Amino acid sequence: MPKINTVIVEDSDLARFELKALLGEFDDINVLGEAADIEEAKALIEHLDPDLVFMDIDLPGGTAFDILSALSVVPKLIFTTAFDQFALQAFEHNTVDYLLKPIKHTRLQKALAKLNITQHSEGHKEASHLTKPLDMAQSFFVKDSEKCHLIQVKDVSYIEALGNYSRIHYDGKVVTHSASLSSIENKLDGNYFFKISRSCIVQLSCITHIEPWVTGGYQITLNDGAVLEVSRRQAAKFKQQLLL
Repeated sequence: MPKINTVIVEDSDLARFELKALLGEFDDINVLGEAADIEEAKALIEHLDPDLVFMDIDLPGGTAFDILSALSVVPKLIFTTAFDQFALQAFEHNTVDYLLKPIKHTRLQKALAKLNITQHSEGHKEASHLTKPLDMAQSFFVKDSEKCHLIQVKDVSYIEALGNYSRIHYDGKVVTHSASLSSIENKLDGNYFFKISRSCIVQLSCITHIEPWVTGGYQITLNDGAVLEVSRRQAAKFKQQLLL
């Protein structure tokens, strides 16, 4: 299986050495390079285009967020820091996990497990999936204006497109998210969520009523009272998904 190309951004020589040694226990991780400051990190990430970056937050010349704001494409991120106050800001980005220093082996293992990476010492390698869907028990951060919301996946009833943004309906609340509907769709488990039209995704378990609709699709009612339409284009897939 293809390896996960990785870059380490860390100003401490010792911390870089220790992290690289820990990562050496995972066959699926390929460390392409290391950077110790803002400018070096920007250049290295743009040049190597890694799948994953381990990134300290407080760096010579600025912070990790200065690097991210300058990148045209932001890779998957695992933040490594001695401070927990940056957690909310970190999860506004393409963040897999947030590790506090000193990084413990068991905690690193849990972070990499989110990418479905296992240690070679276990005698086998699993496939590496950077797009592994969110588990229903997981939570994710959404920033809406100046507020941050921690949302559990299981609480999401439906998500609707709002131009290049999206509107998430969950637990009786509504929040606007800066991510597009298609990017959110890629992170959701298709066993639980279904795109009923070009502009809407629903959690299937939230559906309480279904009826054929005049457009050739279906009209559905959710447990929060929302009434939505399954497009004619998606009707056959929807029927198959629910075995109607």
